[in-house]
Amino acid sequence: MNLFWLRTWVGLTGLAGLGAAIGAWWNPSSPIDTIYRNISPEMAAPLSRLYATWLLLSTIIRCTFVVSEFHVSLAVVTMATYVVAWVHFSSEIFIYHTVPLKPGGQAPLWVASFSMGWLLWCLIQYRRKKK
Repeated sequence: MNLFWLRTWVGLTGLAGLGAAIGAWWNPSSPIDTIYRNISPEMAAPLSRLYATWLLLSTIIRCTFVVSEFHVSLAVVTMATYVVAWVHFSSEIFIYHTVPLKPGGQAPLWVASFSMGWLLWCLIQYRRKKK
């Protein structure tokens, strides 16, 4: 099982998350301007800090997966970061209507879906190889 491309993809999403986290800490209105809509101005700063903290945590987990030897538990935790992102953005789009269903709002769903599928496929292949 060649993990080079998977690690490259996870690393790129991790670095993109790091850039978004720095942007959200630097400019608290950044997530409001780029992703979220219908958020009150007084909620912008706390939401931005929470968003940046989550992005930093998921970046650390994803980059740890990239630089470490393959372990099933680390792959599952890495996949969990994408599951959380997918559930979050799905609920923001379809339940709370704070993220528009436009390319900017769709991108996190596509990235999370693709990443979850790829990681799940690799975990299944790893399990088959172990038998």
